[in-house]
Amino acid sequence: MTQPVWSTDRIQVDVSGCFTTHHRLQAGAAGLGELTLPATRREGMFHAVDGRDLTVLRTSWWRSEHELREGSTTLARARPRGFFQSQIVIQFGAGEYVLERLGFFNRGWRLLDPAGVALVEVNPQGVFKRGAFLDVLAPVEVGLLVFSYYLVYVRWQEESAAAVAAAS
Repeated sequence: MTQPVWSTDRIQVDVSGCFTTHHRLQAGAAGLGELTLPATRREGMFHAVDGRDLTVLRTSWWRSEHELREGSTTLARARPRGFFQSQIVIQFGAGEYVLERLGFFNRGWRLLDPAGVALVEVNPQGVFKRGAFLDVLAPVEVGLLVFSYYLVYVRWQEESAAAVAAAS
């Protein structure tokens, strides 16, 4: 099954909502789709402008394992690698992709293909601004791009919750 590929330079993700968040992906003035993540459920939906629907799902709460599905077909699985979870391994198609932090004090992440070539960088829009920028460095399949953003967003949420708990 051939997946659509996005090869734009930069995708901006604007986030709205409080309990249910809506993540609008757009390149310039063109909308690409919206990822909706309800706070009370373990899964979210990405609705692409071409009508394609993808489900992102947390399959294991304790081990932080996730899946990407289209209908009843699992397209990708992700799990953390390493003690400090500075990498996330993604099984997508026949390849193993890696999401890795850009640096210890940097909140950004980079997606590497099986050969170690950088495909995408995901960076927050700012310290006090919700949303992200996805810098597409090489052509990447839509499902893999959306799944990578979702995994980074979940990681940012976990880090924020840990910081609030530590400060209390």
